[in-house]
Amino acid sequence: MKMNLDIVNRALYAVGQNQLTEADITNKNAGYELAKSYYISTFLEALSEVEWVGGRKRSQLVRTGRPVIKDERYAYTYDMPYDCARPIELQDNEYFIVEDRLIHTDEPRAELLYVSNGKVLRPIAIVQMVLGERPEGEYMTAGQPWTKGDVTLYAGKPEDIKEKLPKDPDPASDYPDYIELDYEPKFFEYIEKKLAAKFAMKLTDQPKLHVQMLQEALLVKQEAIDASRASRAAKVKENQWWQDELGL
Repeated sequence: MKMNLDIVNRALYAVGQNQLTEADITNKNAGYELAKSYYISTFLEALSEVEWVGGRKRSQLVRTGRPVIKDERYAYTYDMPYDCARPIELQDNEYFIVEDRLIHTDEPRAELLYVSNGKVLRPIAIVQMVLGERPEGEYMTAGQPWTKGDVTLYAGKPEDIKEKLPKDPDPASDYPDYIELDYEPKFFEYIEKKLAAKFAMKLTDQPKLHVQMLQEALLVKQEAIDASRASRAAKVKENQWWQDELGL
């Protein structure tokens, strides 16, 4: 993933600072390094704060192999997906709690809807030549990888899964551990406002400007939360046909 220079420069401009130039980027000066650090931290913070529609993924969870103290209230403990920025819900709205990136629930085959941060996992790939059972007894299906620690198991022949094997990161990427998903415009607007608030605090002696930028960011965040709720509600409550409304 690359740093969005348009967003960074608009945030700098909003607080009266010089925008980054090609020379700044080429020389990797202090201004560029500050922006690069703030951008990724703000990016990840924003993803964890709202149920962004564009970043939603659904994934079958894997029971944890970590040594954990058994919670007697719940029958199963799963590892949270490595790219999970914000868990949303399990299938059928099953109850769950999150603790230390572990998910506790009574669902025996939990599937999580969550917001992904686009993190890329490049594990050692081990190809299973035949279909079989996973180490914990769950059946492996063709084309569905199973990750455990730094190893990924694939069911099938090597030539059948070649495209699924981990790819090398883009050498031109600013953040090779992440890819940018198709997030909605409001997400990038929120990042811009949050960045401006951070720049105001770090680069200016105007605390009121910091508060102003932060307030603008919070307004965008609330708009995003409202839009996300409306999106989920639309999926749950479908419009009725006119015959149903009349009881026909």
